[in-house]
Amino acid sequence: MGDSANLSGNYRIEVSGWGLNDAFFVEKTDLLWTAEGEKKLLLRHTLPESAVIFVRLIAPETSFGSVPVAYRVEGVQPMNSVGLCEMRLLRLHPRSKGQTRSEIASPSANFSSNVYEPKESSTTHSELEEVLHEA
Repeated sequence: MGDSANLSGNYRIEVSGWGLNDAFFVEKTDLLWTAEGEKKLLLRHTLPESAVIFVRLIAPETSFGSVPVAYRVEGVQPMNSVGLCEMRLLRLHPRSKGQTRSEIASPSANFSSNVYEPKESSTTHSELEEVLHEA
């Protein structure tokens, strides 16, 4: 998918993660994808700058859920008069198998026997989730 401008618009999503108060939350909101490829959202939960959240596309026309995608929060604005915080999202990518131990984010990952393996998914499922994935 080379041109993210074709995907601009609003998408209904479910966001989960840990808020500024270190409490886990799940919230439904809209993702605004601008013509320039920037992704923004408004949340009732306050998040710290660079927080990691998971975004899942809500597709009412399907009977199965989509897979959550990890994003880093940037540009968190102060809460507005209606109690919502605006923020930008940057997609996070899984580390590759070729990375060295010094590039691992968490020391506990050194002891994990699990290695990221991409899963095959159905064409319909992939098309729905492309909204959240950038090429």
